[in-house]
Amino acid sequence: MTDPRQEAQQVVRDLLLQAERKSLGAGACSTLAEQVQLVPGYLKRVAHALSAQRTPCAVDALLVLPPNVPGVVEGLYQAFAHGVSRIRLDGRVCTPMLALDFRQSRSRTFEDVLSRAQALFADSFESLKIGGHIHHRIGLEASRGTLAGRASALAHDLQWLHGRLAKLKGTRLWINGWAFPSEGPIRGSVQIHLLRAWLTWAATQTQTRA
Repeated sequence: MTDPRQEAQQVVRDLLLQAERKSLGAGACSTLAEQVQLVPGYLKRVAHALSAQRTPCAVDALLVLPPNVPGVVEGLYQAFAHGVSRIRLDGRVCTPMLALDFRQSRSRTFEDVLSRAQALFADSFESLKIGGHIHHRIGLEASRGTLAGRASALAHDLQWLHGRLAKLKGTRLWINGWAFPSEGPIRGSVQIHLLRAWLTWAATQTQTRA
């Protein structure tokens, strides 16, 4: 009877060799992330192979792996520093964007945070009521104007806001179509590095968009 772990090991080895020669497709990336669960001794090698891809499917696969595996966070950082965006179900590429959505809170400092967010994002600040809770959203996207200028002007404030909002339950950081909940496996102390990676990329986007 065939041992599933031996089969998984062979699949992982083959895909790692393939990754050394060319980019892995979506199916290969997802298979690699799935099969390595049966052979955890290969986790580090798989994470580094996926991190070198800098493709949407590689980011999807990296997010399946434990974030404490060396290479996972580094791979996400490099992907966002190079402007990688998620592929939607309809096949279209998500508009490059960074956003924070968060719920109304009774935290002692929340009103100060909310006031600052409203002042900074007056033209794009959104609020709506969902399931009895008030949700707010702020963000930047590469759909109009010069992203580099807006991102540079708001970089410090975005990091300040994230540092406080990431401590609250229900906050989500959005980067190029991927969501990172405050209570998810990738915590705020790691998210801030991904946010900075996106800001690094955004600073290079000097072309004006209609």
